[in-house]
Amino acid sequence: MARRLRILRMATAAPLLLALAACSKVAVLEGLDERQANEVVATLLRQNIAADKAANGKSGYSVTVDQANLVQAIDLMREHDLPRAARGQVSDAFPADAMISTPLSEKARLLSAVEKRLEESLSVLDGVRSARVHVSYDGVDESTGVARSAKRSKHVAVVLVHEPGIHQQTLVQNSKRFLRNAFEDLSYDDVSVVLATANPTRVLAVTPASSSMHGWVVGLLACVLGLLLGLAWMVRRGVARAWSGLSSRLGRRSKGTRHAAA
Repeated sequence: MARRLRILRMATAAPLLLALAACSKVAVLEGLDERQANEVVATLLRQNIAADKAANGKSGYSVTVDQANLVQAIDLMREHDLPRAARGQVSDAFPADAMISTPLSEKARLLSAVEKRLEESLSVLDGVRSARVHVSYDGVDESTGVARSAKRSKHVAVVLVHEPGIHQQTLVQNSKRFLRNAFEDLSYDDVSVVLATANPTRVLAVTPASSSMHGWVVGLLACVLGLLLGLAWMVRRGVARAWSGLSSRLGRRSKGTRHAAA
């Protein structure tokens, strides 16, 4: 009896383990910073692929997807050129912990922080995927190495990557008006905006709900199939034993009858 129960449990557990392996999560990218991980997750979710972000301490962040969606996720990362490398900041050339701090380095760090804030603000405009802002810096006197006084007006250059179908003239006007009011000494004509149209997004036919539901349905069917196979084996084995026992008893009775007749 114990042997029958072990065989039944094995027949039930094997399909379940196979189903769980098919539904398991795998890491599509690892060692990311938080910005890269957020971009990857957002891109996958827009393509109807369920994705999770996990913090791994000093190892950074990882992004996981269902095993069934791994190939599609890798193709999307290649198509969207993700993860993007961390953008170099001008402030990196002037670290705050430098032994000697100059007015030029302090201003460079300030303007670099301003550029980053402006990029974040421009990215919330309708249809904008990404934004890059570059503010003009004062030149340096080659003979003294000291920054020249800001006698000329400030200039700002912007690169915006936007979704297809966006009204470009309206986007340029809104961006220039925003930047004009972000600086006290910046004129409307000193703001240049360059637009780039992003590639059309290719939406996949799979959805997160149907993907996970499909995995659980497969697992449930596999469990039921394993249970039925185990029960069928036990019933078949029981019937065979019962038939063998009945045959042996009938044989013994037949022999007893012949001996009595003799």
